[in-house]
Amino acid sequence: MGFAANVNVPLINPKWVEDYERDGVVHVKNLITPEEVELLRTAVAKQILHKDNSLTAYDFEDLQDQTFNSNSNDIDVGTSERFDIELLKFIVDLDPEVRPIRDDVSPQDDGASKAMFFHDAAGWRHHEEIRKVALHSRLPMVTNNLMRSKYTHFWEDTTFAKSPRTPQRTVFHQDWSYFQIDGEKCCIVWIALDPADEENGRMEYIRGSHRWGKVFAPSIFFAQSVNPNSPYDELPDIEGNRDAYDIVGFDCEPGDVIIHHVMTVHGSGGNKSADRPRRAMSFRYCGDDIRYFDKPGAIEQQYLTQQQENGEKLNTDDYPLVWPVVECSSQAE
Repeated sequence: MGFAANVNVPLINPKWVEDYERDGVVHVKNLITPEEVELLRTAVAKQILHKDNSLTAYDFEDLQDQTFNSNSNDIDVGTSERFDIELLKFIVDLDPEVRPIRDDVSPQDDGASKAMFFHDAAGWRHHEEIRKVALHSRLPMVTNNLMRSKYTHFWEDTTFAKSPRTPQRTVFHQDWSYFQIDGEKCCIVWIALDPADEENGRMEYIRGSHRWGKVFAPSIFFAQSVNPNSPYDELPDIEGNRDAYDIVGFDCEPGDVIIHHVMTVHGSGGNKSADRPRRAMSFRYCGDDIRYFDKPGAIEQQYLTQQQENGEKLNTDDYPLVWPVVECSSQAE
């Protein structure tokens, strides 16, 4: 299956490579077609509908509320098991400076939908709509070129949906420490499915942070606290000292993508709007220097079909080879 071409966008633009290598991030408008946007919106609706029966879906707003405002030591996440909730609670209890990272948001109107920061992952394994875009759009070719790679694997997808009046920010973080990989040719594609701006939670990046030469410990998503057993440094308090960093935010329209290097530090705001959802999907692609590496604090993936050893190349059953395109024979062997 070939990718769906958008005639208004060049196949590859040298400036994208220049921005990506200099800043660690590039904003490409209209890279995803309207048809592909609708496919991903359909998948997000299905994921939210089946949240209560998922191994990977969470409402981070509810998770944060239970963590900071409940008197119970038990946190209810339903059937989800992607994150170690006992470890999360331990980290929060251990950190005397822990605090939720939230924007000021006007109170909910009577009858308005509840605030929600929906998160899900590995949707490509269950939803054909995600597979079509992640594996067969222009994204594999573009990311392969940005990484200057000989070939590219698809790693995983993640869905993020912040409903109106959801104050929770996505704390600044660096993706490398969350992924079970070693190497540098890895990039993340953030796909806007709704208009995104400062009011409803646009993405923000620290330009040049991919060249800091430092690895930072993974945080717990809704607070800056990190596992004290992590071998990596804690990220500085960027939220409390924003003027010290070269932070850039990108306003996006549906179909726009933001592609950032796996070492680039980034985050996003809460959704302060009264009636504008902010749905997005993130795809992760790995180039030719990436090897499997189960580092401390990395997120264990669900639904894997094979066990990999540290240092091995990525297997193609769990991490499909998406570029170059290999045309398979239609004849039975």
